Amino acid sequence: MGRRGDVTAPLQLVVVGAGGHAREVVSYVRDLQRAGAAIELLGALDDGRPPGPWLDTQLLGPIAALPDLRARHPSLRWFTAFGSNQVRREVVAKAEALAPGLEPWTLIHPTAYVGHDSVVGAGTLLAPGVVVTSGVTIGRHVIVNVRASISHDCVVDDLVNVNPAATVCGTVRVGQGAFVGAGATVIQRRSVGAWAVVGAGAVVVRDVLAGVTAVGVPARVRPPGGQGV
Repeated sequence: MGRRGDVTAPLQLVVVGAGGHAREVVSYVRDLQRAGAAIELLGALDDGRPPGPWLDTQLLGPIAALPDLRARHPSLRWFTAFGSNQVRREVVAKAEALAPGLEPWTLIHPTAYVGHDSVVGAGTLLAPGVVVTSGVTIGRHVIVNVRASISHDCVVDDLVNVNPAATVCGTVRVGQGAFVGAGATVIQRRSVGAWAVVGAGAVVVRDVLAGVTAVGVPARVRPPGGQGV
């Protein structure tokens, strides 16, 4: 893992995915280029779309084309751009099987702030306006979306999605694959379990166990098909 993405070293990048989140990723790559990053965006791979023009770049084919791109572009890096944690997990596994050892790229927007002693994992996105303060560890293939903040000494495991304007206070643990909804708050020294969901605008004042959905203020677990209890 590294504190910053490889935004100053020359690289050739392929985005894996071509949906709404991927469009955002391309926009952020263009912002990095305007800020002076030496990145060549080759295009995107997506199993659900035919090759051809896409945005201001190209759809290059299905994800299975990754090994051929790797052979032709020695500086190739890849970035998985799917908002769904479950889909992102599946696509990451597929890309790693197709191109073992090919390191994913880390995208840190020029307007994001990362504390000097924080660590950001490979394949992770820090979107515009994100704040990551001191002593934070963020895993691989995480999304920290627009204007979200993660405070001191937090640990955010792989494949987490922290949605826009969410606030994760100090010394919080967010488990693998968890989803923290837009505008939600997790207060200090609490935890969110693996693959749990914190609803938009919720305020987590007690630990959220793995696999559950918590909604409301304060956040309460919502049973399947029911209201918060």
